[in-house]
Amino acid sequence: MTIYVDGDACPVKELMIDHTSKYNIKVIIVLSICHISKEELEVPYIIVDNISQSVDMMIMNKAQKNDIVVTDDFGLASVLLMKGVYCLSSRGLIYTLNNIDQLILKRHINMKIIRGGGKIKGHAKRSKKDDAQFVMSLDKLIKQSLNHSYE
Repeated sequence: MTIYVDGDACPVKELMIDHTSKYNIKVIIVLSICHISKEELEVPYIIVDNISQSVDMMIMNKAQKNDIVVTDDFGLASVLLMKGVYCLSSRGLIYTLNNIDQLILKRHINMKIIRGGGKIKGHAKRSKKDDAQFVMSLDKLIKQSLNHSYE
């Protein structure tokens, strides 16, 4: 099992790397060349071109059944779920085949509002509760993945 991170705007990279070290699980951060910084150089990473969707395409090509992907991109998550990949948001939401359609529809409606000149409320500032939810959900997916990795 490998955990791939959509690393361009992921606020939980360090938290996840610290937490997964006790499991001895490989974590790979995928990011575009314009988002590389010193912190990414200390962990395994894959750098892709600065072309729209490059990170998503790399993750789609690399992730396999029972891997875990951390992303806030609903579109990427929906494709990966169909491959049997576990997906998790940076706030600890576990994407499933039961909730992904509703999330994509909500994103579509929000984009229509924005294109029409309207405004939508963004996420609240990240809190320790978000970090705790992320760690709890990550643990749950790691256990599920390890239990299913022999299928």
